[in-house]
Amino acid sequence: MEGPPELVAFCERMYPRLLAVLTLQVGDRGVAEELTQETLARVWQRWSRDDRLRAPEAWAYTVGLNLARSWLRRVVAERRARRRFAQARVVENSADDAQAIAVRRALSTLPPRQRTALILRYYLDQSVDDAANVMQCAPGTVKAATHQALASLRRNQHLFTTSERR
Repeated sequence: MEGPPELVAFCERMYPRLLAVLTLQVGDRGVAEELTQETLARVWQRWSRDDRLRAPEAWAYTVGLNLARSWLRRVVAERRARRRFAQARVVENSADDAQAIAVRRALSTLPPRQRTALILRYYLDQSVDDAANVMQCAPGTVKAATHQALASLRRNQHLFTTSERR
């Protein structure tokens, strides 16, 4: 890659972290790779011409999660259309182990805001304030979303156990 050394280093550092977050958010590594690349392309475009990019990591997570939300909205609309036209559902084949599948399944049951809060707080180990910055909301909102998500997962934990535990 050619560009300012600090930008290249930033993109190389962020790629695996952003990819992991977006994979958890959308549940599909291929889509997450595309979203990660688009996010970093936007960071690249904005890096030199926008001095407002004072917190590039938070901005990158915000952009990536916004792209993921847009992708998820499109998926929901597509599923509705498929149901209307009675087309066969696409079944995702995954080579992931049972525990990873159970985690993704559990996260997928949560509303997007709660899912995002859990990923930021527990997967990325971000503080409440950092997560609030990424989610563009108040810290109290992050706390509430995290609490609601954990309560929901606890209530429904029997749905997500792996076959090994049954």
